[in-house]
Amino acid sequence: MSDKLLVSIGTKKGVFVAESASGRRRFSLRGPFGPGVAVYATMIDTRGTPKVYASSCSPFFGMKLLVSSNLGNKFRETKSAPAFAADDGRAMANIWALETGKGKKELWCGAEPAALFRSGDGGDSWEIVPGISHHAHARQWHPGNGGLCMHTIVRQGDRMHLGISTGGHYLSEDGGTTFDP
Repeated sequence: MSDKLLVSIGTKKGVFVAESASGRRRFSLRGPFGPGVAVYATMIDTRGTPKVYASSCSPFFGMKLLVSSNLGNKFRETKSAPAFAADDGRAMANIWALETGKGKKELWCGAEPAALFRSGDGGDSWEIVPGISHHAHARQWHPGNGGLCMHTIVRQGDRMHLGISTGGHYLSEDGGTTFDP
């Protein structure tokens, strides 16, 4: 894939994929995939066979995570999407951030309302990350103009930076177990 440039684009109409040869003079555009459904987060995972991931939030069918293993030519839904437990009291509104993890199939997902989820199997199952999702400060976070979302995940090894609207910046030095403001 080094001789190509691939760009995934989330829009209110679905996800689009733009591809160009190394010269980048012209791009071909594919999509929309998941037509008519807003996509707030996309990610290209270049570990092993490249995969394109995209969130898909339908007011009728709920949250979905789409994945393509053929450079965005065709997408399928993962077996599940991140979700809060029934007794949690929160309901998933959107996926705002996607990031790769340490393991070949590990993924991280930032959501609205502000919470972090982890998948160890490429997005087919998800678990909430309690160190930030149930942090003592979480009761003090309130929605801003864009809602109360975890919109940024930046990970390098065991260090993880999170951006939370109105919650601020949180840092983990232990791979996502604990977080400090």
